[in-house]
Amino acid sequence: MFKIGDYVAHYKEGVCEVTDIGRLDMSCSDKQKEYYTLKPIYNVKGTLYTPVENEKRQIRELISGEEAKKLIGDMGSIETIGVTDEKKREVFYKEALLKNQCREWVALIKTSYMRKMNRLASGKKSVNVDEKYLSIAEKFLLGELAVALEMSKEEVRGYIEKCLEE
Repeated sequence: MFKIGDYVAHYKEGVCEVTDIGRLDMSCSDKQKEYYTLKPIYNVKGTLYTPVENEKRQIRELISGEEAKKLIGDMGSIETIGVTDEKKREVFYKEALLKNQCREWVALIKTSYMRKMNRLASGKKSVNVDEKYLSIAEKFLLGELAVALEMSKEEVRGYIEKCLEE
């Protein structure tokens, strides 16, 4: 169980802070259940509610600073998403996002970025599906790494680039 003040990774909003725990007085909520009230840290206007039992695994604990450093060190060896059927690509991208795991986001980022670069190199435009999911995965990954490493997203981006150059 999480506590008020904890940071969690939400499968659709990224990093959120637990701001309250309790029953909700809303028509759409189960009055017998307790809910986490979550504030996305990169969307100050948003508020989410998710059941404390977390049966659908909508939230998880953030990775630690050490885990973040290891993930960055492993980025070069993380496999891309191997989908050649264009019609199924978006399904695989969605599944990777919904798993709510940093390694899945890295695989998605690598896949969509490499596809984009290959298309541009051959004189073609990038595909909107790749652009869309690359952007979402980067937002989630950089957000979580920023909290784990106690940096801004911009600092994390530079840190990753520096680590990958070494």
